[in-house]
Amino acid sequence: MMEKEPEKGKQPLNSYVKYSSMGFQMIGIIGVFTFIGYKLDQNQQTQTPYYTAGLSLIGVAISLYFIFKTIKE
Repeated sequence: MMEKEPEKGKQPLNSYVKYSSMGFQMIGIIGVFTFIGYKLDQNQQTQTPYYTAGLSLIGVAISLYFIFKTIKE
């Protein structure tokens, strides 16, 4: 059987949904890691927010990894 080709009108909508969901995924990952760092800084009562800065950078790296992995597919 021949596979049915997707309708041309729905292709831009699917791309829009895919890439906007990737943006929300990035915001979620970075937000969770930053929140954990913030809570660790509060718990340790540090003067400089090292945990917040470090974990937010780790969150950025992880979210970029997922973005590149999704785009590669």
